[in-house]
Amino acid sequence: MKKQFVLSLFAAGGMVIALCGCEAMGGRDTRDSQFQKQQFETARAQTNQMNQVSSSISALQNSNAELVKIVNDFNQKIANLEQRNAALEKNISILQQQIAAEKQERQTTINKMIDQVSKEVSKASVPAPAASSGSGPVGSGEFYEHKVESGTTLSTIAKAYGVTVQEIMTANRMKDSSLRVGQTLYVPKKK
Repeated sequence: MKKQFVLSLFAAGGMVIALCGCEAMGGRDTRDSQFQKQQFETARAQTNQMNQVSSSISALQNSNAELVKIVNDFNQKIANLEQRNAALEKNISILQQQIAAEKQERQTTINKMIDQVSKEVSKASVPAPAASSGSGPVGSGEFYEHKVESGTTLSTIAKAYGVTVQEIMTANRMKDSSLRVGQTLYVPKKK
């Protein structure tokens, strides 16, 4: 019986040890399970954060793409405006050249008229007699007779004789500055 008791004790001790081992193992499984749950929750939280970061990056990339498109559109518009500006500057330069050429041509024409009037003045060195009738010049003194030619103006005649337009108009009873080709004008002589 002692033997049986020892065997029983041995069996009971083995069971206790086995139960303790199971508890230890069961505790270990519980701890491992809790650790795995924590790792799983941590992994899930990190995955959620990664998804949020990925969504944010995607949204930023879309915004960046839109901004790049807007910048490219503005750059294209700037390039178009620069081309238009260059074309306008070229047109302005051409117009300035044309204006300068026309101005030079006009000055040449004026100079030719002045020369022509001067030649006529030198030919008309005989003074016109002062007439008392309505067909002669108004005023006293000596006058030159000048025949109006095409393209001649009162200004060019006055400049050639060294008198004012008003003096010519007064001497000839003129109400306006219009002239006729072939018209005879009396130009006062300057003393």
